[in-house]
Amino acid sequence: MENIFTVNSSSDWLLPPKSCLINFSYLKEIQGKAPFRSFSIKYVCDGKERYQVNGNLYDIESGQYLLANHFSEGIVEIDKPVRGICIDIAPEILSEVAGSFTRPDTPFADKELDNFFNSPDFFDNKYTTTETHLGRYLQGFDTEIMKDPTHSWKFSKAFYFTLAEKIVEDHIPILKQLQTIHAVKSVTRNDLLRRVEKGKTYIDTEWMQKPDIESIANVCQMSEYHFFRVFKKVYGVSPYQYLLQKRLYFALEMMQKEKIQVSDIALIAGFADIFAFSKAFKHFFGLSPINWTKQNNKAINI
Repeated sequence: MENIFTVNSSSDWLLPPKSCLINFSYLKEIQGKAPFRSFSIKYVCDGKERYQVNGNLYDIESGQYLLANHFSEGIVEIDKPVRGICIDIAPEILSEVAGSFTRPDTPFADKELDNFFNSPDFFDNKYTTTETHLGRYLQGFDTEIMKDPTHSWKFSKAFYFTLAEKIVEDHIPILKQLQTIHAVKSVTRNDLLRRVEKGKTYIDTEWMQKPDIESIANVCQMSEYHFFRVFKKVYGVSPYQYLLQKRLYFALEMMQKEKIQVSDIALIAGFADIFAFSKAFKHFFGLSPINWTKQNNKAINI
């Protein structure tokens, strides 16, 4: 391992092992244990890092980051130069912020309300900076750091409070999704959510291949009915409806941009014929394809 430059900045109001710590580094090569001392953010500014955390594999590339708490175990592998930022947030800070979000009507945050972020139930995962509140904050933070990377940076408690706020804000939807899944063990809920998320991603990328729900459920290693039930609880629509919506939005986009006959659009979007397409289109958008084109001043060919 060659460490070209590393800057450590820690708060002096807490001590390890669960303290706040920021590490800026440029590494050429590394392979070994990935420390998760506290609630950890592993942000890749430039390059690529490969993690295995709790049995899950993550390729973290430029503009992405990994979140995991101190219950996590993992290893990291780097084989090309990577510039990154590792941030540890003391568990009590995150619990205080989470408690305040849960009960904003109380004068003091109840840290005991946090039974997710600082527990074995936390949902470790990777994220893209442009899609989260924390990610956008990290991008701006990195820009400021690179203006003077050798400066002796100091960070106040307010800085870590801000990071914790972004994390909690990003995870509110996940918390709500987990609450919809009724399972005896929280570990089971996490596993089920991962499986249906995998199914949703599969639909998003492969829907043009016209996959059936049974094959999607097989990809998630679930029975068709179990996948159907959990997917509907998490996303509010059945996987059948979600797949149909993907086809309809694709058809609508083609009608807006392409000079193609509606009957051809129906077939390209995966419908048996124009009649099935027209019925589904009207049911979802409230207008038939013909009336939609008239309302939007589009020429149409049947």
